[in-house]
Amino acid sequence: MVALPRDRLTWKLLTRILMSRFRNTRESQWFRNMVELSILFVIVVMVLRAFVLEGYLISTGSMAPQLLGLHKQVKCPSCGFGFALGTTFDNSVDDDAAQTATCPNCRQTGIQLQDVPAAHGDQLLVHKGIFDFRQPGRWESVVFRNPATPGEAYVKRTAGLPGETIQLADGDLFVESQIARKDMLAVRSMRIPVYNDSFRPSEQHDWASPWQFGSSWSRSNGRIRFAEPKEPTEEGSWTRFRYWRRSGGAHFSEVAIFTPEAVQNWNECVNQMQNRPVTWLSRLAYDEDRQVLRLQGVMPPRMQQDLITWSKNDKFREAVFRLAALSHLAPVTDHYGYNSGLPATESIVHDLGLSIRLRDLNGLQLVRARLPAGHHVFELQLDLQNRSASLLRLNGPGSESGEKVRHSENLELLDSDGELFLEWSGFDRRVLACINGAQIFAEYDIPRTLKDTQDQLPDQWQSPAELAEKSAAAVERQRKLAISLTGGSAEVSDFVVYRDVHYTPGRMKNAVKAPLKIPAGHYFVLGDNSPVSADSRNWESPFVPHHLLIGKPFVVHLPSRPGKVSVGGVELPIRIPDWSRIRYIY
Repeated sequence: MVALPRDRLTWKLLTRILMSRFRNTRESQWFRNMVELSILFVIVVMVLRAFVLEGYLISTGSMAPQLLGLHKQVKCPSCGFGFALGTTFDNSVDDDAAQTATCPNCRQTGIQLQDVPAAHGDQLLVHKGIFDFRQPGRWESVVFRNPATPGEAYVKRTAGLPGETIQLADGDLFVESQIARKDMLAVRSMRIPVYNDSFRPSEQHDWASPWQFGSSWSRSNGRIRFAEPKEPTEEGSWTRFRYWRRSGGAHFSEVAIFTPEAVQNWNECVNQMQNRPVTWLSRLAYDEDRQVLRLQGVMPPRMQQDLITWSKNDKFREAVFRLAALSHLAPVTDHYGYNSGLPATESIVHDLGLSIRLRDLNGLQLVRARLPAGHHVFELQLDLQNRSASLLRLNGPGSESGEKVRHSENLELLDSDGELFLEWSGFDRRVLACINGAQIFAEYDIPRTLKDTQDQLPDQWQSPAELAEKSAAAVERQRKLAISLTGGSAEVSDFVVYRDVHYTPGRMKNAVKAPLKIPAGHYFVLGDNSPVSADSRNWESPFVPHHLLIGKPFVVHLPSRPGKVSVGGVELPIRIPDWSRIRYIY
């Protein structure tokens, strides 16, 4: 603790000591005032640091991609999307373990990292002592001392509160057997981009857009435009989402092979594979019980080429072509670009959302957006002429009608620039819609209890046949995410699909196999980067006592990136401020 001067005599003495060396050259009152202000500034900083604010540097990636540890800033050479790749993790991975990365946006693989320098983790400005007056809310970020080693400070997100009984199942958090839901502020804080159309690869033979545009939609010079033709059609007004994957993946695809000749052809291919040095044998199999050819991941071009070369039967050859095309359609998973240097399983994620901005509107009449949530499909209708919004729960698959469950009128659907920015979320079985940052009607919640998940095993515990069925259902469900425009024209931007954080079982020590009761005055905390986070799921003692809470991180400040400066012909490493990373934290 630093003792501060308490009386005027001490203050004058401290000032005189600092001034003594300048007495003969700088006796002006201006200089005296500057010295006193400098001392005051130092004292204020020390007081703030001791009692109110303090900075903490993140070293691990347990909260990525929202908060970053030591990492490399990577720019995808294919689509230009920038993302962080962690170089250390909570599970202590070697810094040199990952020499390549996979883009989380376009899924370009093999991005070289040898020449990419490491960047410091985010520096958090923490409001100390705020939890002396209140307890943290659910989904709020907190900095606390590690109960096992109090000398270490961690940052996680509060999930379970004192006195609650919680459990993690099917990627979600349940409190008192009911799903825990997020408001829009928490959704914005935790959502993870799946595909951002602003970063689209140039036309390449091994990539296809996840959006299937109707005939009224067009793309030119990187811009998406909608213009209703003279004879508009219902189908032409829609653009639909499909998660098209260029390579890899843990999903399963199947095609039927019924004829004896095709099955015999498969057996001949097996003989060829056994006599040749191929690396993909374990990813392709024939299920005799279901009479299907099953593939894990996207079919590599070499595999397709070999199978077609070895094929002597037209039916088998057709099956190979179908399987190759089908394998690119994958469910959205909990893939993290931050972890792409680590071998990890991927779990199917069902909670999706999107954002879209409409500008340069000319006569646009109606905006319709569809979203799958739970076992339902919801449609948002924005009537620009009547300034109203309606939320419909559609009657069933393929239905164009449904029950109106929310309605709002007299809305400001356009901002001061004449633009419309829609945020549309189905996280945690809760349907939320915001226009230009404001929620337009009360959230709509779909009932979901812990009993609804009891028959749903984690993906890694299911058989290939079960996963193939689950993958196909997820792909079909994702196609319900869609946007339709009617009348006039508009330009589209900020077209982003998001997913929710999917909580993995971890080491299954706490709140996974059975419900867990949280003691009074304690909290259950989780990291957003669930596959690698060391948090309450995995600790021997899962709870954080209230007295170990340090405070609330509220801003990322003074982030830096590596740079070099040349001095006398010698290059020296320096740290350059990275202003783009400064941001507020929920």
